[in-house]
Amino acid sequence: MRIKHRIGAGVAAALLVACSTSRLLDVNAPNSVPVTVFDNPGAAGLMVTSVIGNFECAYGAAVLIEGVISDELADAQLGAAQWPYDRRDANTQTNGVYGTSGCTSNQGPGIYTPLSTARWSADDALTKLTGWTDAEVPNRATYIAQMNLYAGFSYAMIGMAMCQAAFDLSPQMDQKAIFALAEKRFSDAIAAATTPALASVLNAAYLGRARVRLFQGNTTGALADAQLVPKGFVYNASADNNDGGGRRGNRIYAATQQTGNYTVEPVSLDLKTEAGESDPRSAVIVTTTRPADSRSVISVPKKYSSGAAAANNTVGNAIPIPLARYEEAQLIIAEVQGGASAVSIINALRATVGLKPYSGGTDAASIKNLIIDERRRVLFVEGFRNYDIQRFNLPQVPAVGATYPRVGGTYGTTTCLPLPDIERFNNPNITP
Repeated sequence: MRIKHRIGAGVAAALLVACSTSRLLDVNAPNSVPVTVFDNPGAAGLMVTSVIGNFECAYGAAVLIEGVISDELADAQLGAAQWPYDRRDANTQTNGVYGTSGCTSNQGPGIYTPLSTARWSADDALTKLTGWTDAEVPNRATYIAQMNLYAGFSYAMIGMAMCQAAFDLSPQMDQKAIFALAEKRFSDAIAAATTPALASVLNAAYLGRARVRLFQGNTTGALADAQLVPKGFVYNASADNNDGGGRRGNRIYAATQQTGNYTVEPVSLDLKTEAGESDPRSAVIVTTTRPADSRSVISVPKKYSSGAAAANNTVGNAIPIPLARYEEAQLIIAEVQGGASAVSIINALRATVGLKPYSGGTDAASIKNLIIDERRRVLFVEGFRNYDIQRFNLPQVPAVGATYPRVGGTYGTTTCLPLPDIERFNNPNITP
């Protein structure tokens, strides 16, 4: 998808707004700048900040949508445009909001356009940065590493969410081809992150590359990268408490505890280990607040909850969403190695939160199920569950064909989302 700059974290392209001649005064929004400012190497830092803001807004929306399509979050709002996410029939409605809406749209968050905007912004920034010199941009090497990293995460999330996508008027490509583009950006980020000051970018790129290598079936490469991620490492998509659920706020918190538009799916309210222990890593806070549809009460993932001492019920907007962290790297290692090694890794992760060691079977099928279930709880509402359902061919819950209780119809089969009409009808290189 060919995209022009959108507003980033407090900066971006100016919006062109049609004005009536009766208006006596035109006022420029203080948080936007003309897009041409990014043609100036002196604005490189501003451009990079904008790109990161584009990605973080898009990523928050994507994590929310993927959680709703999977068995993590449930719809509790009144807008019909968003029901296909929860009902899992979005794949039959290619003109739906998943393809057209922005990351904070009142119609419901989109996924294709925001992520495509983030991806294009990062790649466009890379084009500019590689055309400038170190003399023109003192921090150019750092910026190049960062932009490759965010381009890689953008491509990776598009590959997890979409069945197909297209970039810069290319023909459509499948998920593995998209993951290959992500891998290239992560590799370029690794090559550029050569100073100690860029250690966090380097580790995030290793983990991002391990992720997409795993998804492409390159288990040897995935293992090698994942083993380089140090214990305790985390790289977050940042959030801002002052944004009140806007571009910079935590999208999960805003959609659950703040607005009551979504809640935790009943099947995910109390996820347990095989020993019957409730897992604190996927803990849920059940509130007394009625959601928008007044059908139940709002439940919030504890990791994104404001907590009892929240001031004005807004502190949750500042909670970051993990983008890459050590625990995911360990689960990739466990998935690749299997057997006793997987059990040892999972037991170590459990010990850090006071859970009992694994007590189930040790045959290959049992270990595979252990890893799937552990990923569900460790990475709860972090954007992975829906793609795991797809790649492991897991049964969808509620079952396909079951009655959708909110507004009728039945649950569908959506996991990945098809190429939306906005791309299909505007890209001359898309084949039927």
